Amino acid sequence: MWRVIYTTCFPNDPKDDTPCPYHEKDQETIYAISPNESVVSIPSAVPFVRTPESAYFGNSHRGYFEAINKTSSSIASSLAGRNCTPPTSIVSGHSQDSHADGDANDGSLADSIREEAPTIHRPPQAFQARQQSQFSDSSQSFDKRKLRKKLRNKTMESQVLEFRAWAKPHRTDEHITPGLYRGFWKWFARCLTFYIPSWFLKKYLKMDDLRQRLAFRQKVFFCLLLAAIYALLCYFLIIQPMASCILKVHIGMISNHSPFCSMVSNIVYVYMGLGGGFMLLVMFCVARVRYTSRSFEEHDALLVMQIPCYNEDESTLRKTIESCVQSSYEKKRKLLFIVADGTVAAAGQKPTYRILLEDIFDHSADLEVGIENQAHSYTSFDGDGASENRAFTCTGHYRGVPYVIVVKVGRADERDSPKPGNRGKRDSQLVAYNFFHYVNYRRFWNPLFENLEFQMRVCLNMDARDAMYMLAIDCDTEVDRTGISYLVDRLQKDHKLVGVCGYTGVGNGMSSFVASAQVFEYWLTHAVLKAVESVCSSVFVLSGCFTIYRLKWPNNRPALLHPLLLEDYAGSHEKTLHEHNLLSIGEDRYLSTLAIRYFVSDCRLEYFSAATCTTMVPDKLSVLLDQRRRWTNSLIHCHFAHLNVLPFEASFWTQVKLLFVLGAELFMVFILPLALPAGVALAVISVLLTPYAWVILIVFLLLPVLLCVLCMDWTYIPAYLPFFPMIGVFSIIIPIFSMWNQDNIKWGKTRGG
Repeated sequence: MWRVIYTTCFPNDPKDDTPCPYHEKDQETIYAISPNESVVSIPSAVPFVRTPESAYFGNSHRGYFEAINKTSSSIASSLAGRNCTPPTSIVSGHSQDSHADGDANDGSLADSIREEAPTIHRPPQAFQARQQSQFSDSSQSFDKRKLRKKLRNKTMESQVLEFRAWAKPHRTDEHITPGLYRGFWKWFARCLTFYIPSWFLKKYLKMDDLRQRLAFRQKVFFCLLLAAIYALLCYFLIIQPMASCILKVHIGMISNHSPFCSMVSNIVYVYMGLGGGFMLLVMFCVARVRYTSRSFEEHDALLVMQIPCYNEDESTLRKTIESCVQSSYEKKRKLLFIVADGTVAAAGQKPTYRILLEDIFDHSADLEVGIENQAHSYTSFDGDGASENRAFTCTGHYRGVPYVIVVKVGRADERDSPKPGNRGKRDSQLVAYNFFHYVNYRRFWNPLFENLEFQMRVCLNMDARDAMYMLAIDCDTEVDRTGISYLVDRLQKDHKLVGVCGYTGVGNGMSSFVASAQVFEYWLTHAVLKAVESVCSSVFVLSGCFTIYRLKWPNNRPALLHPLLLEDYAGSHEKTLHEHNLLSIGEDRYLSTLAIRYFVSDCRLEYFSAATCTTMVPDKLSVLLDQRRRWTNSLIHCHFAHLNVLPFEASFWTQVKLLFVLGAELFMVFILPLALPAGVALAVISVLLTPYAWVILIVFLLLPVLLCVLCMDWTYIPAYLPFFPMIGVFSIIIPIFSMWNQDNIKWGKTRGG
């Protein structure tokens, strides 16, 4: 089929040079490059290179590297006869030493080649004399370097092969049943909301779906439970202490002569001590992240820059695309992967897909022919589960950077709908992730992926299997010139990183008071919250604004392309209220949650402050409430997902650190709406009754400014002024508004309404 298509398009090319996208043809010859740039052809004696069975389904963890060593050893003698430089092995001596007890063939590849081919590449005599004189002067330093090399950590290959993720593959559905409510909680919610009859929900709230009514009952049950906890805390920690200990008035069941006041004072002292200790931990984490070395090196690993689009205008699209193209990372080693989520247009604007194909990239001819006629089918995933969709693909080069554009056009029966082809941001991400899983492991096949791989081979002259990393970036984000290089360098140097994110600043801070209040809040979230997560455990959410994920390790073991992880992220089943909050409105956080679940036993997710970008934030309060409703509910449900299914094969200490950070963040979400007004009331009483309490109060209010001084981020200190009056909105109004709207799984207002 492919030969017929290729010979039809290119009749003058020799038939033997016809490219073929299948792995069987590509594995006939493997080329290894020696240090002196001599290319050696290696026969295809390793049939499992790039195949999934040996990559992550096989029983032996060492089969890949052992076969490479045997193949290299078998050709060593032929290399010696040809007097050429032997190829270098992808396995260093350290990985071989780590398995020396298990197999006699696990010796150093360099030693085996040296024994079988002793006459390879002898240097001239003069050069040998100079080397001997230099060696006599530096023998001691060479011995030290050799000793440090032996004592160094294990190599990447042995690290990856020993990950506990491969020891016993786990599935999420082994621990929970996706799409089904727990029977006990379902019965409990019905009992506590018996006074809300179903006919009332059907008639007045228009809830005809049983699952929608059950979601509403669960929301009411959750809010009632939270209100009861708030009432108890408020009575025993605020009302009763103020009446019995400060005003000396007898209220309730506790008398003025009981030890209640001393007990409350002890609780306050313990709470203050824990708060002080936590602040010291925060300062340590902030300083450690802030003063990490900011030097980096450029690398040549292929990076995919995935940009999901929906209803953006031309200026927003150009800003994001230009920042990615003009970044310092090598142009030929990055690929733009743009996915337009349906043929949708905002009110009074040109459709985003037409802006891409007409105004930014030159594909007007495809529009004239009709992109619907050139579309291919694939399996899409949205809030309702799996369904068929169709998408058009095109490729080319933009300012020297290769690109791929995918436009989801929808099936023929939905062309007249308001949003044809639209399946959501998660489906746009899965188009990219599933495609690169397909080209590496030949799973998740569909006509769209087959056609896209062929276009990349023929039009771009690229092998999609070379992609190692994927940049996840929103379409209203502008990346700093060196930001991508920073993150790739972190992933290249630390093979235990699955993903790393950078700092996201506010790009429209002067557009309104609401936007200016978020400048300091964004800094506080990244410099404090993500720093504590990164140092103590793993970052719980790698922001969709600016994150680079590892697709696979150099030995072809999948990272984010793990098939079970992608199946969980697809969520092709019917969803509960909890799962809708995970998948429908919190896709970025849930993807990080799954990465932690599958890999945190050996790996982690990191925040690196030197890599920066800016994004557009809501400039109206109504849009801000919708955005933070999604974020807050996503945080709550993803943290409960962590508690529901702990990371697979994680050690006890890893789980303790994870639970500590989880508990601290859930405490801030649930307790701040009560603690903040209570703290204000107690502060006023303390100032009135204690002469020097105002000094402590001022120091407490200026703690965020002290953190700015610690990080030497002087420019953010003035941004604290508009943030201060909005503290009540961020800490009280948004959490309560979000909890009451848990059953609202719609995206809501975006970009100014």
